[in-house]
Amino acid sequence: MKKKLIIVADLGLLRAYRQTQTKADRQPHLELVAELKPAEAREKRSDQVTDQAGRFPRGSGSAGIPGDLSTGEQLPRETEETHRLIQLLAGKIDALLADGEVAECALAASAPIHKQLLDALDPKARDKIGQILASNLAKTDPTELLAHFEKATA
Repeated sequence: MKKKLIIVADLGLLRAYRQTQTKADRQPHLELVAELKPAEAREKRSDQVTDQAGRFPRGSGSAGIPGDLSTGEQLPRETEETHRLIQLLAGKIDALLADGEVAECALAASAPIHKQLLDALDPKARDKIGQILASNLAKTDPTELLAHFEKATA
């Protein structure tokens, strides 16, 4: 029997559900088959960075005091971190969809990352995705997930 997966993701959480329905059931049920909670997404910046504030040289500046230090701002770090997390999520989705029994998939990813996540997926995995929502449903109750996907197709 071919399986249908429902995958919901944001940067800090990925959940994959298998959609099942017996002949006696009127409504399909979702069974959690995989969950990924990257530790990097939940760590505070101070836990990730070893440098303390005030350890980046500012130069002579207006004060002209040698050794004057700045708190420094490292913007590319956030972009790199986001990229790593997206690659991690994409790898997990690729592994889930590589299963030969999985025939189709519906994916909901938070709006800021859904395009990047789709681009990071393997083309074979991307082909199995029939429905994509740019919505953060990662913490939505499984009983409500199918309604979100049905509403999007209506």
